Amino acid sequence: MSVSTKLNSMFSYSFLPIIIIFLFLIALLLLNKSLKKKTIKEDIVIPSPENIVLIKEKYLKEIDQLKKEFINNNFSLRVAYQNLSKVIRNFVFETTHIKVQNYTLDDIRKLNMPILYELISEYYNPEFANISNGNFIHSIEKARGVVERWN
Repeated sequence: MSVSTKLNSMFSYSFLPIIIIFLFLIALLLLNKSLKKKTIKEDIVIPSPENIVLIKEKYLKEIDQLKKEFINNNFSLRVAYQNLSKVIRNFVFETTHIKVQNYTLDDIRKLNMPILYELISEYYNPEFANISNGNFIHSIEKARGVVERWN
């Protein structure tokens, strides 16, 4: 008994789906790049001078309380920096209505608020490093000065 097998031609792919997928991926890359290039633009609400004074007093008290608690060893250096970051971010939110408490450091940089960026970037290492280090008393005094000078 003789068996013969007929060979079929190689399976050929249609290039149309490959081209469509390729174009789709290029469109996604271009869209992603354009989204990354956009800067954050927020409408800044400026409170009245009387309200700014009240807001400053409120946050200066919070900073003083934070300093006392740190000196009394109520929490670690990491927690101290995390709390200071929250205080500063909440202060900026109350004075500008920009939700910086939800922003990353890069988002804050894009806001073009160099003083806020400088403070928060100073807190990043002690907040997130495996071993926290930093001069918290210096950082808290710097934060106090920013709140006092805020317009």
